[in-house]
Amino acid sequence: CVMCAGAIVLARVGRVVYGAADPKAGAVESLYQIFSDARLNHHPDVIGGVLADECGRLLTEFFQRQRRAGKK
Repeated sequence: CVMCAGAIVLARVGRVVYGAADPKAGAVESLYQIFSDARLNHHPDVIGGVLADECGRLLTEFFQRQRRAGKK
């Protein structure tokens, strides 16, 4: 998310590794590209798509459970 990406820049984290991209609200390599913004003074290395299918499936299952729990 944008807030997490901002915190990563401010903390000068050297590398970010993530599995599933978020095309609707992602802040790294999808909707926004915070880490490649030339106006910022820190640009961490980014490794994306690690176990992407498994991570995507976990996220999908999690939000399905959340929606079902909210309907009870």
